[in-house]
Amino acid sequence: MNAILIGVFAAYLNVPSHISNAGFNVANLPNVFLALMGAISDSRPILGLHRRPYMALGWCLTFLSFMVMAWLGLPAPYYCHAADGTYDYTQEPCNPKAATAYVSLMVCLFLTSVGLCLSSAAGNGLMVQYAKAEPEAERGRAQAQMNMVNLCGQFAGVSLAAFGFNGRLFSGSFDQRTQMGFSQYCTVFVAVAGVTSFFSGLYVREPLMERSSLRSYCHDSLQLMESKAFGAIGLYFFLSSSIFLINTNATVWVMLEWAQVKMLQKQLFSLLGVLVSLFGTWLTQKYLLQCNWRTIIVATTLATVALDSVPQFLTIFDVIRNQYFYLGEPITSNVPVAMSNLVQTFLVNEVADESNCALVSGLVMSIASVGQPLAILLGNQIFTVFHPSLTERQNYIEDAPSFRRTVALSYVVSYGFSLGALVLLPLLPSQKAAAQRRKQQWSHRRSYALWALVVLSLAFAYALAGDLLILDPTMACLRFLGGEGC
Repeated sequence: MNAILIGVFAAYLNVPSHISNAGFNVANLPNVFLALMGAISDSRPILGLHRRPYMALGWCLTFLSFMVMAWLGLPAPYYCHAADGTYDYTQEPCNPKAATAYVSLMVCLFLTSVGLCLSSAAGNGLMVQYAKAEPEAERGRAQAQMNMVNLCGQFAGVSLAAFGFNGRLFSGSFDQRTQMGFSQYCTVFVAVAGVTSFFSGLYVREPLMERSSLRSYCHDSLQLMESKAFGAIGLYFFLSSSIFLINTNATVWVMLEWAQVKMLQKQLFSLLGVLVSLFGTWLTQKYLLQCNWRTIIVATTLATVALDSVPQFLTIFDVIRNQYFYLGEPITSNVPVAMSNLVQTFLVNEVADESNCALVSGLVMSIASVGQPLAILLGNQIFTVFHPSLTERQNYIEDAPSFRRTVALSYVVSYGFSLGALVLLPLLPSQKAAAQRRKQQWSHRRSYALWALVVLSLAFAYALAGDLLILDPTMACLRFLGGEGC
């Protein structure tokens, strides 16, 4: 899906970067409902099974979504091109309407994510059940090992994009005649999703669970949100994924135009990044299960900002504009990111009870998922005040010194938001014992749940308004969405 969002949206259709960001938002919108999907998985078994049927149904929907994308295909590209896929930027666009042909693709990506979220909500609940069966000193090891398996799957997906969907039409390095087209690429995932649906429905092993009342389940869920211990964790993940994740929308064009990153090199470095993530995950589950979680967050945040800023600023000011230098940062930053994600998993293990594993896992992920589209929308709105526009490709082609300073300032603002997240660390427990102590000793108030529901509902409605408006190409120029104004 990342290859589609970058190679198709930015390169092939030539949509402005704020629309590409909106495509990411729409594709990730179903994550908001992970808690609901987890609750249904916990409380409404199908044929006596809580996990397998939902995993299979989710993959069936993904199968159908990719099938529709393969059938629809793409319009002619925005720019004129030769037989090998090389674009001619000196001529007038051959298909200017391509820049507004993103709507059906966004809808299909949304439906794909719905299927993936349904299956992952049930799968995450199953993994928390497994974790609950582990001794406390070892708790989380099975999930860390499963994350390593997941990363192996990512390695396979990135390999396909690097060597099969890497033609010049999609900002790749190879002759388009030797690479897959968009419909062929989607057909591969039609096959993969179909096979996965079949095997997850037949061969996943799950512990037996008793059917519970959805009404009592909702009551228990409300009690969970009334807990000050869970409220503190939820507030941390919401703020750290929204206000403190606001990022400049210049990233796409800095990478494609100034660093001249090609899809082959990007995918190859992504492969190396996955391998490094495997190392980070192994390191955490082997040596850091008892490490202070706040210390891990501080280290990961500082390391990520430091490692990202060097290639970004040297590329912006034309000191070093080399795709291999620019792409080195994602490799080294993958270790701290992988370790940070595991902290979230460990927190869920301590907060969840035996009866609400999928709910807690889904609720934490839903809270973070409400923040992510809000961060992108707010970022588009904040950085639209920068002039010349950070979203227009032509400004990066002209490469004026004054524009470089504007881009650099946008990155400084982004890093400020990232570092600001460190003030939230007191909301997190330091380790497993502290998390259990908070769960048992901290107060419960109905007002905590009410405030949480109000804030999350308003944030979701605000972000959803942006996602719905962007589906109308005539509204994409609105400043509310990050455009230049209509």
